[in-house]
Amino acid sequence: MKQFVWAPGAGYDRGALERLRSKFPRPCEPMGEAWFMGNERKMYPELAGDLQKLSSYELQRPLTEIAIGTSSFGRMNEWTDWYHYLLGQLIPRSHQESVDCLLEYLVTGFMALYPTGNEDEPYEGFKADALHTLGRCIMDEACWSGSEIQLGAMLHRTNNNPNRVWCWWNASGDFSSSMFFCLKYLPESLIAGWLDSVLSIPSPHWRAQVLVWVLGASDILTGEKRWPSEFVIGQTPSVGWAWSHCLSAELLDDGRSREDPHVRFISETASAQALERVRLYFTPDRYLDWLTSFDQAPSVRDELANLPRGFEALYVRGDDI
Repeated sequence: MKQFVWAPGAGYDRGALERLRSKFPRPCEPMGEAWFMGNERKMYPELAGDLQKLSSYELQRPLTEIAIGTSSFGRMNEWTDWYHYLLGQLIPRSHQESVDCLLEYLVTGFMALYPTGNEDEPYEGFKADALHTLGRCIMDEACWSGSEIQLGAMLHRTNNNPNRVWCWWNASGDFSSSMFFCLKYLPESLIAGWLDSVLSIPSPHWRAQVLVWVLGASDILTGEKRWPSEFVIGQTPSVGWAWSHCLSAELLDDGRSREDPHVRFISETASAQALERVRLYFTPDRYLDWLTSFDQAPSVRDELANLPRGFEALYVRGDDI
């Protein structure tokens, strides 16, 4: 790849999707659950039928088994083959949800199978195809109206709850998983350009998610925390997503690597580039422009509360150079 950017409306690449589908036909053997206590293991024969007839909830269950099974018992051909097949089939449905959206489950499964990003590819160009499909779902045309998000189609989707809040103080799972996915798997030479494209999107809802994600992900980016399994439940801002807590150093094959402080979920180089890019971008004037834009979305402004102060202390430069 010569470049990789996020542009509203420019979602998954159809050519890359067709390659995924052509390389990964439906497995012949059925897929089963990861944990079972009796003599009979639960299987998922419905995956061999028409996936379009399955609800988001019905699809989330086997994707969960793939992630927790790999995390608990190691990589197995059964789960690997079914994941590759489901990846190609479910990209167009990535924003369908049952509590969490399918995108989050697809990202978690991918990271469980490819925990370092340096594993052998099942075919040449696979990682690039994954980036141009799964890594660009967040930009799908249905999620955007020009440069503004389509409220209700992505990020925090509703305030239909007793407290009537959107939870803009946390990173939405689709956003957080997509950010970590690209930061983890992009070639390091492309990270700066991608982050520039992330920061250039003027939507106040989007900007709020960038702000809380960068703030909430600071422990991972600085290396204080090494894997999503270390995220603290209830922490604000939260940057976790569906089953991200099963992503830990236990996924690594080499026991010595698990003890190596340099083996991290996001590499030191990628983390350093991300931190540097954010700090270079946020001059006081540019940060003031972001804060002012939140007035266009009062729920965003009000729910962020004091979080911008924490962000400013960590990331906003004290000069305009």
